[in-house]
Amino acid sequence: MTKILDCTLRDGGHINNWNFSDICVRETLNACRNSRVEYFEAGYNMPECIEDADVKLVIMVDAKNICPVSKKADCVRLACYPHQISYALDALEEYKNQGFEVFLHLMTADRFEDYERLKNWKNKNILTSIYFADSFGSFMPDDVERIYRKLQDCGFENISFHAHNNLQLAFTNTIKAIELGAYSVDATVFGMGRGGGNLPIELLLKYLGKDYSHYLEIIKKYYNDLYKKYRWGYGYEALIGGLENIHPSKVSQTIV
Repeated sequence: MTKILDCTLRDGGHINNWNFSDICVRETLNACRNSRVEYFEAGYNMPECIEDADVKLVIMVDAKNICPVSKKADCVRLACYPHQISYALDALEEYKNQGFEVFLHLMTADRFEDYERLKNWKNKNILTSIYFADSFGSFMPDDVERIYRKLQDCGFENISFHAHNNLQLAFTNTIKAIELGAYSVDATVFGMGRGGGNLPIELLLKYLGKDYSHYLEIIKKYYNDLYKKYRWGYGYEALIGGLENIHPSKVSQTIV
């Protein structure tokens, strides 16, 4: 069955500059564990308040800022744009040698062209999975399948998907990835995330027949107030970002 990665603290953190209270962090991790969500992405750095749990802890590293990772982490997810692929692969091999599970995360995956580089990479077996991201929330289900098949053709067995919700298609696109056999998919509490937001994890749990009640509790306690303050999700700017397939920071230059 497809696994879930809760990326609330990392991707959702773009909304509030990663200013989550310690109790919110701990109770989000507890909700993740109690709902039997397999992976919990702690952010770009490991919060001090996080302790060991029966969940695999993930740190994201940006390819433009390769850095040491806390030994409290179980996994490293290395995010790269298409032009960064060569040194991203080198860094992944180093993190694997340090004992971490490793994920490669392809941002703006629809713009990636160097599939021969991935196909010929001799060490692709070190990956737990390769992610492809709908970075600007512009994908249709056909795009998900097209890129998934390309990665299969490169010899990757475990393929994962990260959605954004600018066109309100994060759920539909994630279901498509699950139907294709995705190793894992991403979601956040209450869909918290930049631009149009992310796939709400409570909806994904409902779809997969898992217990979502623990997430409802923390939405009531923490995330509803965060939503009232920061108002992520569908709006005109998010819509334009999805339609034009552009980064949220570029949307204001497009709107006239």
